[in-house]
Amino acid sequence: MKPLPEEIIKKNIIDRLTNNDAVNINHIFVSIKDGVVHLQGHVPSYSAKIEALRDATEVAKDFNVVNDLQVNFQPNQPTVSDKEIRDNIQKYFKWQKSINPMNVVVEVDKGKVILSGNVSNESESIAAGKIVSSTKGVLDLDNRIQVNQKMISNDQHIQQSLKHAFEKSALIDEKKIITEVEKGTVYISGCVTNDPIRKEIEDQAMHTVGVKKVVNEITVG
Repeated sequence: MKPLPEEIIKKNIIDRLTNNDAVNINHIFVSIKDGVVHLQGHVPSYSAKIEALRDATEVAKDFNVVNDLQVNFQPNQPTVSDKEIRDNIQKYFKWQKSINPMNVVVEVDKGKVILSGNVSNESESIAAGKIVSSTKGVLDLDNRIQVNQKMISNDQHIQQSLKHAFEKSALIDEKKIITEVEKGTVYISGCVTNDPIRKEIEDQAMHTVGVKKVVNEITVG
């Protein structure tokens, strides 16, 4: 008897998950009913849950996929508190140039992360979700971030973005830099030890969204 298309899709999903080292296919049950793929069972991390969903979605392009996988940490993995999860996510956000952490609110309840706030583009929301999915201790994610493409970087937003950009740089000591922003023009002053650092600060400012002009008054000494 010729296999039904759903049976072929199910086999392809199982094969794909079997080749994914992030998940254990022995703990996952795949079923298809009325054109809907159901993933059930458990995985060792939230990132593995997302990977399983991605694999199933890519294989079953014409099917809806319901991801009911549960995250069960390994017995030898230490428990991570909600506060630790939130602090780690906020720290990772600060390290990423693609996200302005001032615009995103992070809440954690029993391992479930809730993101809210407003960002200027979809890629920022996606980047935030990826960071959360790879953070230790996360069980689930509710991404409520709103994309507001009309958000325009005013002087205050530029000032905040510069501060975070300087904090992320290994070369820059932001405490020694003074920045002022007026109608999109950034005025930078202070003293640094060499010219490459001076240039790095100027480059960071020039590549900040909303900046129209940079006046670099930093001295080297």
